[in-house]
Amino acid sequence: MQSNNRAWLVCLGCALVLFTTSGLCVNAFTVYQPYILRLNGFSNTQSSSIISLRSLFSFLTMFLTGFYYKRLSYRIGLSLAGAIAALSLVLFGMAGSFRSYCLAAAVMGIGYGLGTMIPITILLTRWFIKRRTLALSICSSVTGLSTLGIPSLLTALIEAYGLRLTFFIEAALVLLMALIAFLLLRDRPEQFALCDAEVSQKPEKTGGPNTVHCLRPWHWLLLIPMLLLTGTMNYTGYSHLTVFSAAMGFSAPVIALGITISGIAMTIGKLAYGAVSEKLSVYQGNRIFGMTALIGILILCGSGGHVPAYFTGMLFYGAGLAFTSVGLASWSAELSSAEQRDRTVRIFQIGYSAGGLISTPLTGFSADICNGSYVPAYLFFALCCVLILCTIQFIYRHS
Repeated sequence: MQSNNRAWLVCLGCALVLFTTSGLCVNAFTVYQPYILRLNGFSNTQSSSIISLRSLFSFLTMFLTGFYYKRLSYRIGLSLAGAIAALSLVLFGMAGSFRSYCLAAAVMGIGYGLGTMIPITILLTRWFIKRRTLALSICSSVTGLSTLGIPSLLTALIEAYGLRLTFFIEAALVLLMALIAFLLLRDRPEQFALCDAEVSQKPEKTGGPNTVHCLRPWHWLLLIPMLLLTGTMNYTGYSHLTVFSAAMGFSAPVIALGITISGIAMTIGKLAYGAVSEKLSVYQGNRIFGMTALIGILILCGSGGHVPAYFTGMLFYGAGLAFTSVGLASWSAELSSAEQRDRTVRIFQIGYSAGGLISTPLTGFSADICNGSYVPAYLFFALCCVLILCTIQFIYRHS
């Protein structure tokens, strides 16, 4: 029982880090974009450039995670990532020019790059065997919690107190959660002499519905493009939801409620993906949630200012994002041997980040040349969803 409790406390600490670096600083940050664009007179391309810079620095930082966590440990490193995220929000609050916004975005990218699913997947793999996918889904689901009421709260704070003070309030919250995470996290189960079946002190089982053999060299010819498309559909698609919605003619309160609906669906979807994967297989989870995401994107593209259709699309899209968030972590853990797992996790996350980095500026550019419409970009995201689903299912069937 003691080992179970300790493992789940570590899972909670990881969840807090993801809630700050990914949830608040990426998902909930979309609330700020229309205000930053309007108050500063930025173009759609400049608005996307701020997100692109965040993506660039998170991408570059991911290459350093191996060295970073060897020097600082996962406990200190993840907590520090949360503190850096708080610093970035302070810098956003102080920003007054495009350059200062770019500086804040770069710092936010560093915090996000150090606090991604790379270290969290590696750390949870040390602590869990039997419920690894469930633990990953719980951690990943907290990024959806960042959209449960928080967009509406942030919108209200911005309208009442302005953009600057709202950034400072959020920075204080992020710093507090980084401190709590530091108190919860531990690097290895053996620090507590734990040897229960819950933690990774026993050799992994072979066989069974969730066991997949190691990746072969030719698999990477399919995986690398798929990982780029995964970052495009998930990271870029969700990061542009507010500007997409505003371009469709929806008001700020409707957009905030739509983001909240997607957040509720995202949280439930990620937990459901973990449950389905544990009960059936990751292969079945991919099929169910991949189709859900595709339906959601298509409904959003056809909503055309119709509020019920917009909310329905947000519901399906949010739930389906488990396919490319929890799924990504599960794929990297399952499709590799124990000896190659850390390396495979890093490659998967770096490929995902690269996809977001490449596609983010193109999305803003696409809107500028399409009279401000983001529908063509989201139709491309729907195509990405189809290609991702076909590729990962093919690899699961032939590996």
